[in-house]
Amino acid sequence: MTTLITKTAGDSIPGPAPLLGRLPLLLRFAFHPLETLEDLRRRYGSMVRLGFGKYPAVVVFDPEYNRQVLRDPDSFYAYEIDLVPLKFPENSSVRAVTTGMPLMNGPRHDDHRSALLPYFHRKFVTRYHDACVEVTLRRTAAWKMDAVLDMRAEMERLAMWLGTVPVLGLDPEKEGEAIGRQLERTMKTLFNPFALLFPYDIPGLPFHALMKHAAEMERVVREVIARKKAEGLNDSDILSVLIQMHEEDPARMSEEELIGHTTTMFRGGYNPNGMALYWTIFLLSQHPAALQKVLDELDQAMGGKDPTPEAVEKLPWLEGAIRETMRLFPAGTWTGRLAMRDFELGGHPLPKGTWIVMSPYVVHRTAEIFPEPYRFKPERWLTEYHSAYEFMPFSAGPRYCIGTSLGMMQLKIALAILLQRFSFMLQPGARVDCTGLNSIRPKNGLPMLVRERDGVPAPVPFKGNIHKMVQFD
Repeated sequence: MTTLITKTAGDSIPGPAPLLGRLPLLLRFAFHPLETLEDLRRRYGSMVRLGFGKYPAVVVFDPEYNRQVLRDPDSFYAYEIDLVPLKFPENSSVRAVTTGMPLMNGPRHDDHRSALLPYFHRKFVTRYHDACVEVTLRRTAAWKMDAVLDMRAEMERLAMWLGTVPVLGLDPEKEGEAIGRQLERTMKTLFNPFALLFPYDIPGLPFHALMKHAAEMERVVREVIARKKAEGLNDSDILSVLIQMHEEDPARMSEEELIGHTTTMFRGGYNPNGMALYWTIFLLSQHPAALQKVLDELDQAMGGKDPTPEAVEKLPWLEGAIRETMRLFPAGTWTGRLAMRDFELGGHPLPKGTWIVMSPYVVHRTAEIFPEPYRFKPERWLTEYHSAYEFMPFSAGPRYCIGTSLGMMQLKIALAILLQRFSFMLQPGARVDCTGLNSIRPKNGLPMLVRERDGVPAPVPFKGNIHKMVQFD
């Protein structure tokens, strides 16, 4: 299609100066992404021009713009390896481990999604309920009481275990941790801005580390697939379904796509779940009134017993705490789409090839949508309704996260068990500093004192840049 709109069409959109203003902005974004996004919203409003010419781009901070872009996946593509302005080697492992559903577009994406969607249906995922209970109890059995644990590390590990059974159908401690650890090494280098700024496969450079970690990631995934075949395929885990699709019709699902789906689906489950687990525990530990409401609800629904499928469906205070955590700490603080045609946004005509960047982090902190946006208020979810384009922890539109129901079930089961059995208190003197280019993680871990449940502990004063993200009393 011929581009009819000129590349200067977006110049009427406010934004930093074209020359000196953009380079410092990009460098600042690489090191302080959340502060940069909030500053852009304050200075320029709900739509900001970042670049035109060779790489046109706008950043939007409005639910209506989110809706217009995300509801039309044929016109606005998710970023995939071939859309990044950086050429990876044709047969590189980076391509293999990133050829998953979130990084696919068009009819092929739609075909794979429609084939897998029934296995993530709300009624189907309840078959994993007992496994979630067993894994949570098994993972926490070794905890020593009155000891300080790094809750970030513990909950990330629990999330990997929880994701192993439904996605891989293998042993959580063996395959789950092996693939999870290597995935984190790979993704850490993939999101290193210097790896993309200096794409040279030379020892010592971040790009070389990315290529090395991706090759190891591909090797680990191939071993997991081989082990799954050896143990026998069935219809009770996603990896079996993927392998069967590939073996029945390799043209429909290639080997590269099989590897990519295995990688991205596994990480797409445990990565946001781990964050939601440790941030929910932390936020509840600092808000005793909200924690008491959750505990009263759990006591009434379960009486100290393991959660049943029926009980998990009726926990509004716990679900409110989880949703409020995801509002304050979304798994993806920003996301992007590439326009495949000329389009109009907010009355501004924009050309094909424009990148549109959206930020759940900023929209979730818009006072007109969420009153007192910097406060942790689980009760808001008992009375307020927010559209999928206002509250976006699982994205929105036709490409919303396929594992939404499974993820929420796992979180409610795990937290119901943890909060009934244990009390959590931040280690006195700890700092909570956050970091991350596209997620919010505690930079130096999250040290918390774990005890057998005994009342509601008092909040512990602490310092750290998290105070810029959440307002504590």
